[in-house]
Amino acid sequence: MRCISIDMDGTLLTKEQTVSYENVNAIREAQSQDITVVLNTGRAYDGAMKPLEGSGLTLPVICYNGAEIRSNEGEILHAIYLSDEQVQSVKEILDNEGIYYQLFTNKGVFTHDYEGTLDLIVDMMKSSNPELTKEELKVGSERQFESLSLKIIDDFNNLLGDKDLHVYKFLSFSFDEERLQRASVETDKVKKTVVTSSGKENLEINHEDAQKGIALETFITQHGLDMKKTAAIGDNYNDLSMLKMAAYSVAMGNADQEIKNHASFVTKNNEHDGVAHAIYKIMDEDLLA
Repeated sequence: MRCISIDMDGTLLTKEQTVSYENVNAIREAQSQDITVVLNTGRAYDGAMKPLEGSGLTLPVICYNGAEIRSNEGEILHAIYLSDEQVQSVKEILDNEGIYYQLFTNKGVFTHDYEGTLDLIVDMMKSSNPELTKEELKVGSERQFESLSLKIIDDFNNLLGDKDLHVYKFLSFSFDEERLQRASVETDKVKKTVVTSSGKENLEINHEDAQKGIALETFITQHGLDMKKTAAIGDNYNDLSMLKMAAYSVAMGNADQEIKNHASFVTKNNEHDGVAHAIYKIMDEDLLA
């Protein structure tokens, strides 16, 4: 069997955080042709499932940029957490720089700043859809906040005192380019971490083994599939690892040029059913034969 790995934000999802009728039908058509379709996202599992409600789609999911793999039924098949030492080191760097961040954990996604969260979501939406108006960004960010099921807390230290809590990733945000760059350099020095981004003003910090490409390879092995018959579709820098590892890579029309440079093919943008366009091209030309 063949496989197609699909990013969500800026790729499968529209600016309204929905999956279009055309994209749903294309995924169903792929599944009917014995192609395994897996979502590959920086979102938490619950955040990934929310936009699929009502679509009728049942899909396995690679979450948290590759830190977790879930089956069709939501069973955890694989998980990679940041160590306590990594968490404390990254937290100290971000705190010292005064940079807002969220913690993605096995007990949910936590933040201490509602407005900071909306700013982060707006940044990610602008990165994927630069033509959006301020009003569209406002409405979209509020809708996405609800879909992400974020939990607002007062103190990260109390949260991290929970011995049953495991951290998958940090998602940080700042309009201050110098601070963000310093934080990127310093967190990249923390042993066995990897720093990527899904927007112009954000950083995503995971364990070095928690990357979309590595997780896709693990998923392929678990399911007896073949990387030589696997395609990946994405739009941003945290998608690069899977685009580079897949036999056939597709960049969205709304992606930066650097992302497009790593693609076998550039499809339409996420507002014009780019995923469906890519899936049909892959099937029609039998590109994963």
